[in-house]
Amino acid sequence: MAMTKRGGHGVRKRPADLLAGVDQDRPFPRFPLTDEQWEIIVKLSGIPKKAEEARHHIETTIGIFRQFQAGDLDQVSSAKIREELESLADAAQNLHDRLTDFAGPHQSEHLPSSVQSMMGLDGQRRLSQVLDVLLRLPKWLLVAKYRGVEAKKGGPQAGNVYWLVGNLDGIREQFTGKKITRSYKDDLSKKYITYVCRIADPDIGDGTIDKAMRSRIKRRDRIRRSVD
Repeated sequence: MAMTKRGGHGVRKRPADLLAGVDQDRPFPRFPLTDEQWEIIVKLSGIPKKAEEARHHIETTIGIFRQFQAGDLDQVSSAKIREELESLADAAQNLHDRLTDFAGPHQSEHLPSSVQSMMGLDGQRRLSQVLDVLLRLPKWLLVAKYRGVEAKKGGPQAGNVYWLVGNLDGIREQFTGKKITRSYKDDLSKKYITYVCRIADPDIGDGTIDKAMRSRIKRRDRIRRSVD
């Protein structure tokens, strides 16, 4: 069985791996936390242990995040799309050449009379139109390859992590009044966010989490300035 492509932290997950354990039989998917995980989250976040609503919000956030990640894994990379467009261009050129040879006068005279009747003036006109399209098609496909496909890697996108971090911060703020700050003393925020992010996806790197936290702070600052 072929191995999946390796990522920075191990074998890249398949969509089915990311959705394992996610309860999808509800309007919003939920990833149930174990009691041990919830106790650690309570300790790091300051959320009351009996706040079941907060627990459900975090579980739902993780479930939706995993669904996002699985959906991104199903997307085809730009490189693969370009490769397919180039193959289609080659196939279109090959088909044009074969039809040109088929329609040549030295070929048509050897065809059965029934086929020759189809190759009358009307048939030749239609064939000429098809050949005209096929002549241009390879160029159109190659233009699409180089200009129409944005450079985007396949697989989960960092924006999903930014969304996850923003939601986790918002949930804690709702139930404790605490939120991510720039303070070097705010170590528990990072530990709480990092711990839940690793439950959602163990392959999320520290650098991505840090960037997502800084982005959350900047976004909150922009909103506050716009209100003031």
